[in-house]
Amino acid sequence: MLKTKKDAILEAALLLFADKGYEATPTTLIAKAAGVSEGLIFKHYVSKGNLLESVVKAGYRRITDKNKSLFEEKDPARFICKVLDMPLKLVEEERSFWRMQFRLADEEIAQRHHLRYSHSVTQRLVEAFRRLSYKEPELETEVLMLLVEGLWRAYLTNEDRSRFVKMLDLIKENYVGKLIA
Repeated sequence: MLKTKKDAILEAALLLFADKGYEATPTTLIAKAAGVSEGLIFKHYVSKGNLLESVVKAGYRRITDKNKSLFEEKDPARFICKVLDMPLKLVEEERSFWRMQFRLADEEIAQRHHLRYSHSVTQRLVEAFRRLSYKEPELETEVLMLLVEGLWRAYLTNEDRSRFVKMLDLIKENYVGKLIA
């Protein structure tokens, strides 16, 4: 499939925002990397902020599309394991996107879309912990989501995959190992 100029702009912006950060990336640099004029960027996007929002939305759309099977898992313990696997899977599929999100952690745009994405996961986790008769499913969900956030940051900032997988296996064994066995 041929890439449109609009796609080229989104891709260039994503890579540059991930590498340099949003504030340090002028639209002139995005235009040069995309092979378009700066005017074309503003024809498609009203502002640099609008471009950022489009990059973030497109990233979450790709992630949601690629991970629909997560929500098809019926077994609650296996669902919890899949949620724990999310940081590894998501970072490997969309490293540039998550690097950008990491840089934008304090930005309202990034937070809003991240919360929207994680809300559906959180709802399903509460349900999974309830079905497994956990005493406090909401609190368990909160703890697990903190673990997932920590794992995501750990893998994003340290690419030692084998060590990360060992940590992940340890957490899964301690958290849900006995439930799946």
